[in-house]
Amino acid sequence: EQENIASSAITDVDQIAQPLKYIAGLDISFVKTNDKAVASMVIFDYETLEIVAKISVNCNMKIPYKAGYLAFREAPVFMKMLDIQQEHCPHLTPQVILMDGNGVWHPRRAGIASHFGVLSGIPCFGVSKNVLHCDGVTREHLEELLTEKAPGEDQYIEVTGDRGSVLGLAYNVTGFVKNAVYISAGHKITLKTACDIF
Repeated sequence: EQENIASSAITDVDQIAQPLKYIAGLDISFVKTNDKAVASMVIFDYETLEIVAKISVNCNMKIPYKAGYLAFREAPVFMKMLDIQQEHCPHLTPQVILMDGNGVWHPRRAGIASHFGVLSGIPCFGVSKNVLHCDGVTREHLEELLTEKAPGEDQYIEVTGDRGSVLGLAYNVTGFVKNAVYISAGHKITLKTACDIF
């Protein structure tokens, strides 16, 4: 299934309805001692940066976590949240979704942002706090490259894997290399546009 997602994901051209008005963020928080979790969707107005809707869903995560297969665990919950949003506030449908996770920065180019984007048809990109080690990319190497950046120089680097394809962007938001985030296109959005929105 991940091969189908990867081949369906569009990351070379933006397919975002204009003008850009609503963006959503999606994430799930887990209880460490059992399979309970809370999934949240926050929709905000891109022009005013005001939150216009919040949706939360309590859920039981029966599928265990396995690196590289996060979408199979989380995408069904996110689809349920999107259904709730469509039922209660369809006028606030997000034009872009930012997800905690990866898009094409994934061993099979099918992270949660690609997977959910293809399922929902909504442009998605991933923002991760952790490096997904794949295609020869390691956290240590990225931290070393970011540390070499001079003060005042752009604090980001484009990340290319061993196979020669661009996986995403390592972005040193705070000035502390350990707090870098990793952005990757998921579906119907280019890496450049994802970074501009972020």
